[in-house]
Amino acid sequence: MPDKDTADAHKNEDTNTEPDKTTEQDSPDETTESKKVTKKNQKFYKKRWFWAAAVLSLSGIGLAIFFAIFFSNQNSNKQAVSDGWHSIAGQVTALEGLAGVIQDQASFDKYNIELKKLNTSVADKKFNAQKLKYKSQDTENYVEFLDSYGNYTAESSRYADKIIDFTDSEADKLKDLSEIAKTSSEKLKSNAKFIVEAMPASAFEIQATLSEANKTILTGQLSVKSKQAAEQAQTAKEAADKKAAESTSGNYLNAFLAGNAALIRQYMTEGYQREYDFNQLTAESRTVIYPASFRILTSQMVDASKYKVQANVLFKQRDGSSQYTNGNELNIIYNASSAKWLVDSVKEGSSF
Repeated sequence: MPDKDTADAHKNEDTNTEPDKTTEQDSPDETTESKKVTKKNQKFYKKRWFWAAAVLSLSGIGLAIFFAIFFSNQNSNKQAVSDGWHSIAGQVTALEGLAGVIQDQASFDKYNIELKKLNTSVADKKFNAQKLKYKSQDTENYVEFLDSYGNYTAESSRYADKIIDFTDSEADKLKDLSEIAKTSSEKLKSNAKFIVEAMPASAFEIQATLSEANKTILTGQLSVKSKQAAEQAQTAKEAADKKAAESTSGNYLNAFLAGNAALIRQYMTEGYQREYDFNQLTAESRTVIYPASFRILTSQMVDASKYKVQANVLFKQRDGSSQYTNGNELNIIYNASSAKWLVDSVKEGSSF
């Protein structure tokens, strides 16, 4: 059995052979220092500050680009609004000039063509304005103005196509639309300080122009119709007068051929009856030569109450040995007291 000293020796040997844990493990100070060295040796893009700075830089660049685009669009929008307003004002001024010279359908047609151009222009501007980006309140007001004014010009153009049928109730409808458009234009103008040009008052008075044009054209048409009726009546009267003058001439010459004094007096004025030689109508004056026939050649109006009729009268020998022709120029006048065309004088000469 081992003695006590031997047992203690073995115990001490076991104790001495146990590793020194303290010497094998790093001390806390050494671990911290090692970590610092490791962080110091890391690449810059793996460090937290780099990514924070990168995010902030990208955000700043993004905001700068956004604001640059935003303000650029704002300036472009202002220019579009200003140009559009100026263009419409110019077209309205031109339209006003045409409205002042409307005298008939032809001059109104020119006005109507320009009215249609104005309506098309407003519609195009509205389409383009709706596509603008980053609209400000001024731009929104501009779109509102174009919408209401476009409705007004479109209806005005539609009524202008039937100007003869334009009524007071249609004028009232247009006035309602014009007031809406005018209100939106005033809203735009008062807020958009960059718009310096005033919209002409005539821009909202198209209904008044259409009403005046309607009256002018109708009056002109009535005047034309009255003139045409008067001309037709005058033509008809002249034709009737010519026929009456030729009829009187024929009746007079027939009575002359017949040697009928009583009948021929019916176609003569009182003055000509006093001058006329009725003896030439007697049978005694026609024993050798007699008037056999006549032919009316022309009838010409001298004035409204006088015609000149030319006729040839054929004279023959009773024995048939010869014949000749005399020319007769009859002056036929209108006798107001008897309401008849009568022969006032006859000029004889060579045949016509």
